[in-house]
Amino acid sequence: MTKIRYKRILNFTKLCARKNLYMLCLPIFVLCACSSDGKPQKISSLDDPVTFYLTGVDRYDVKTNILLYLNELPVISKQRARLYSREIIEKIQQASHAYGYYHTKVELEYPKKDDEKDLQIKVKVDLGKPLFVRNCDISVIGDGAEYQSFSKIIKSSGIRSYSILDHGKYKKLKEDLKTRALELGLFDAKFSISRIIVYEEQNAADIEILFDTGSRYMFGSLEANDETKELMKPSSPLFKLYEGTNFSSKAVNDYISAMSQTNYYRSIDIRPLAEKKQNNKVPVYIDLQRQTNNLFRVGAGYSTDENFRGILGWDKPLINEKGHSFSSFIRASSVKIDAQAVYKIPRTDPNLDYYYIKLAQTHTDYNDTLSDLSHASIHYVAKKTGSIIRDYYLSAEYEDYKQGIDKDYVVSVMPGILLSKRSSTGGLVPKTGYSISLDTKFSSKIVSDYNFVHSELNIKGVFSLFESRNRILYRFTQGGNFGSDAIKAPASLRFFAGGDQNLRGFSYKSQSNREAGLLSGSRYITSGSVEYNFPIPFENMLGAVFLDSAVYTNDYKEIKPLYGPGIGLRYTTSYGVLKVDVAYGIDNHRKENNLKLHLTFGPEF
Repeated sequence: MTKIRYKRILNFTKLCARKNLYMLCLPIFVLCACSSDGKPQKISSLDDPVTFYLTGVDRYDVKTNILLYLNELPVISKQRARLYSREIIEKIQQASHAYGYYHTKVELEYPKKDDEKDLQIKVKVDLGKPLFVRNCDISVIGDGAEYQSFSKIIKSSGIRSYSILDHGKYKKLKEDLKTRALELGLFDAKFSISRIIVYEEQNAADIEILFDTGSRYMFGSLEANDETKELMKPSSPLFKLYEGTNFSSKAVNDYISAMSQTNYYRSIDIRPLAEKKQNNKVPVYIDLQRQTNNLFRVGAGYSTDENFRGILGWDKPLINEKGHSFSSFIRASSVKIDAQAVYKIPRTDPNLDYYYIKLAQTHTDYNDTLSDLSHASIHYVAKKTGSIIRDYYLSAEYEDYKQGIDKDYVVSVMPGILLSKRSSTGGLVPKTGYSISLDTKFSSKIVSDYNFVHSELNIKGVFSLFESRNRILYRFTQGGNFGSDAIKAPASLRFFAGGDQNLRGFSYKSQSNREAGLLSGSRYITSGSVEYNFPIPFENMLGAVFLDSAVYTNDYKEIKPLYGPGIGLRYTTSYGVLKVDVAYGIDNHRKENNLKLHLTFGPEF
């Protein structure tokens, strides 16, 4: 059997267990409903079905297990309740044994015969003292004995001498050991000894486990059809499952993940053929289906900043066997229209080491900004070493703009580097995560119209509090134009405050230095935000309170901070997060206050 099939068998076993539990629980939901005080409410065609009222058990998990066992019993009528005494007591004892209580005493008080409304069996349980593990002998032999992961599993199981006997932990430990063995390619692993010896009179138990992992298998030959072998050529640098190296399910999963990231393939099937293992090697089966030659994207969105916007995209994920690809889009809103085309050329690794050429055209008409920007750049992206993504580029831009009373056309040839790092967990509403980017580009009169350096640092992050849905989100931006001609930088490289991504409480890019009463853009900007998300009693919704702040200036000797406190709601869908924010903009310098509503929809982080 293959490794993947081993995992499927384990998953199937767990599924069966869940389904068996479902079948156990089915009578509970069909025949009864448990009230908050722990009393199962029987629903039956009988005129006098009894229910159970359980007392004397403080441990929630033990109490829940006892109720689950009791509801395996058939519906009991009041008249026949005493006939089930033995079965009731046995069920309670079985449920208690699972948590190490082998001296459980049970007292039953039956419904009063002369009271027609009394349909309750009062169950008083004295769990007694739990059994303690006296001797605990857990050993791993074979090739697996060399790996610390098995020791960590044993240590984290909570099973040790002088601990309370728990059959659930014992079962989970065995499952975890077996699963880890399969992940490491120890396909012949088995339990030579696995037993719990109970000494009720001594209130003790001994646990013995001897796990023989056998020998670790290695990757064997590759089995793939001719079409798959051809499709593997564009992603050949990603292949790491070399024959003769130790088998690892992590290596298989990492390979699948890397192949998926290329977007070259519509279907990826990679699995070891464990049924064909021999000479301590296991062959690897690979089947790939090529991605569609042309992919089209159509989308629409809305934000208070840009109102309604739409996007139309066209991609060619795999052009040739060298892994070249092409992507493009045109996006339009009432504020901005931009089109972009990118041609990607892998150098070695198509995910971590590649070149790309970018062409873009942007038209902006908003507030006091009117700009037409043409852009062309060539990039080299390096991610193979370290955790920081490095994007080295050379860009050429021509911008014809009018910014307030300033009108010009500028040619800029700029080498630059974009450094970025990102990590997040939790999907659309991440529990933890962060992203950091620093983009710096240089313009010189040797090849451009002006001398300046443009740099922008962006930091975003989120972390959860108390293992709950309470979260803190933060954001910080520091941007600046430096050099002798920094004040003459084109409009697209000047800084503005305001908007749902910058300073809520103010309209989109509505705040900057002014000249003759019109926005002129600023040389520098410093902005930050802190937001607290908390659960509210509505499904998929969170409340939010936040404080935004920003400073724009041409000289930090003149600091005029703006503030944007507010409240909001977050509604999570399978397509993104809908944000509704109401913010109060405070400008102490201009003596102006604004109340703004911001609506956004899309990925949160």
